Amino acid sequence: MIPPVLTLILAGGHSERLHALGRVRTASALPYGGKYRVIDFSLSNCTHSGLFRVGILTQYAPLSLQDHIGIGKAWDMDRRDGGVRLLTPYVRQKGTTWYLGTADAIFQNRNVIADAQARHILVLSGDLVYKMDYGRLIQHHEESGAALTMVTTAAPSRESERFGYVTSDPDGRITGLAEKPNAPAGDTISAGVYLFRARDLAAWMDKPAIGPDLVRDIIQPMLQAGERVVAYPHADYWRDVGTIDAYYEASMELLSPVPVLTLHDPDWLIYTPTEDRAPALIEGEGDVSASLVAHGAHIEGTVRRSLIFPGVHVAPGAVVEDSIVMHDARILPNAHLSRAIIDKNVRIGEHAVVGTGDAVPNREFPQDLSSGLCVVGKGSEIPAHGTVGRNSLVEIGVLESDLDGRDIPSGVVVRGTGSRP
Repeated sequence: MIPPVLTLILAGGHSERLHALGRVRTASALPYGGKYRVIDFSLSNCTHSGLFRVGILTQYAPLSLQDHIGIGKAWDMDRRDGGVRLLTPYVRQKGTTWYLGTADAIFQNRNVIADAQARHILVLSGDLVYKMDYGRLIQHHEESGAALTMVTTAAPSRESERFGYVTSDPDGRITGLAEKPNAPAGDTISAGVYLFRARDLAAWMDKPAIGPDLVRDIIQPMLQAGERVVAYPHADYWRDVGTIDAYYEASMELLSPVPVLTLHDPDWLIYTPTEDRAPALIEGEGDVSASLVAHGAHIEGTVRRSLIFPGVHVAPGAVVEDSIVMHDARILPNAHLSRAIIDKNVRIGEHAVVGTGDAVPNREFPQDLSSGLCVVGKGSEIPAHGTVGRNSLVEIGVLESDLDGRDIPSGVVVRGTGSRP
């Protein structure tokens, strides 16, 4: 039997390193895997684990996420007792602000925690892709008698400085947590999944000098105060998709001959709202290999090692390879995409080439665009016979009339009249 648990999903942050992909949505709402959103993994984990009291803390650009989740029917959370609630900051009689950080977001919803009368509070990051049975985590937490159990995982090989590094003793008790160190020590990181004993979390929330950040202002002080904090190792698939490269690489892993993360496991399906679209249509000279193609797609050209979202049209003679093409994009005849991320409602003109030229790092964002990818933001247009160089970023809503000529060189950022930096 699972004891009373309230789940809080942190899904309100601004994902700056996703650039155009994160302008109109949080990382939690980012389309993923041909038909899903990233938050679907956390919500599906809750459903499979029997956790149906869920609060989603949203703030930045929340409409996309709100429209996607609705009343939670896709995850069997449209129920009278429990269900899913979207928790956005709002004006109260006593002074409040926008959420100032992860701890402040929880603090501003302490009434929700009190009303739940839960024994444990499960806090999740909504921008992670993984599968986990939280029931086993809860059992481990109860057996250990911990005030807090932190899920840990192996550090990724790239951008390791983005994470919090955990040290623990042989019994699994955590002895240190270094958040985003310049020189990481060890190879174990926090996986962004925290299970608090409710009374202990409430006690720390009641402290008058509580700061805005969950790790810096609650978890690290708990460790310093000698609270019992234990690790729960997660050895299976886990990916943070908070950067362009991380998102692309995690997406491409789904296309491996034997993917580490399978979306076709009948015992652990990933649930998501399904649009009423016709089945995918491949006709004429259409040729698809090693790809995921969603319903409503119309393929008349060639698709290789790519993810095609609902409603995408790949016209005759067009070639899409090693790319991600999101909802309702139009790839017109004889266009060619290579290592490109194409957001929703983008139009790629006839004979245009996206992903060409030298892979010089992006001049403005070399940290985020240097691996040869190019990104075209939502609703943008690439003109017929135009080119987009590698490591280039075409911002949201860039029209043909915004461009100085047809060719976009490698390593640049192109903004339209309505784009923001």
